[in-house]
Amino acid sequence: MYENIFSSLIDALLLVSRDHRIFLSNPAAWELFRLSRGSLDGLPIADLLLEPAEVERRIESTLASGESYRDLECLVHAGAEGRTFPAGLTISPLQGEGGDCLGAIVMVKDLSLLKELEEGSRQKSNLSAAEGLALRMAHEIRNPLGGIRGSAQLLSQELENPAHREYLDVVIAEVDRINRMVAQMMQLTRPTGPAFEETNIHKVLADIILLEKDNLARHKNRVEQIYDPSLPPIDADADQLKQVFLNLIKNAVEASGKKGRIQIITRVNSGYGIKLLPQATPRQGVVVEIIDSGAGMDEAALKNLFTPFYTTKKKGSGLGLAISLKIVENHGGKIKVTSEKGLGTTVQVLLPLRQR
Repeated sequence: MYENIFSSLIDALLLVSRDHRIFLSNPAAWELFRLSRGSLDGLPIADLLLEPAEVERRIESTLASGESYRDLECLVHAGAEGRTFPAGLTISPLQGEGGDCLGAIVMVKDLSLLKELEEGSRQKSNLSAAEGLALRMAHEIRNPLGGIRGSAQLLSQELENPAHREYLDVVIAEVDRINRMVAQMMQLTRPTGPAFEETNIHKVLADIILLEKDNLARHKNRVEQIYDPSLPPIDADADQLKQVFLNLIKNAVEASGKKGRIQIITRVNSGYGIKLLPQATPRQGVVVEIIDSGAGMDEAALKNLFTPFYTTKKKGSGLGLAISLKIVENHGGKIKVTSEKGLGTTVQVLLPLRQR
């Protein structure tokens, strides 16, 4: 009966000996770690963990005192391809008939879906909090800007000194810059709905590369385009997607600096389903990955990445990524960003395949 219970549990269970080696595992563990039966036997648990020190310390504490730990989050490896995902561990003592501690019971839960839901919720919350403020600010700012610009133009016509007119030209240029920012704020709060049509994502990317040709040459960047030639068309608003990818590729160019490398990869993601409606069947998606060779971001920057008006650039408005996220969500897709200090940044744009 105990063997049947052990084998029937849907959560991965690892029995770990006093020397931190796995000596028994259940089918859920084989599936989670994508290993065949028996492959976990004798394996040090540290081999499954990205940063094993804290987990091993907790296991040692369990072995010594019998103390249990729950909800210990860490990153684990799975399968020969080296897939890494967030997991939650529960560590309990494995006691023998005489009460002796024979080892530790480690239960492993995959937190990937939970983390994605939390990230999606956080992104939506950041956008919603800023939308009302942005709309009010846009209306309040726009009216006086028109008066300032008109007055500056009239005054410039009256001045004879070219140097004085130059100062007013600066005023007018700055007013125009603020106006463009206000227009972006309005787009964030009231974005135009997409005009869906059959769209070739490679054509969209080709147009962006052409637009950025001079910028790439100036930075001496190397662009690697790794495209899936069999990628099917998608239902999308090509102009809106151009805005998204222009923003993302510009960011990658700036992050990579001089002589940096940028990879643009397209593929069908069979492991990701998109539900456009609660009752709808999930649809497969296409993935566009933009990978830069820049300095990467820390966890704090990643958490605030899609927050309107948050930017790490000296001259950035902090609206480009927020608007891009809004556009992609209006297409039924999502944006995922992974980054690590010193190792660059990967941005994944996931969009649903065209329904036939």
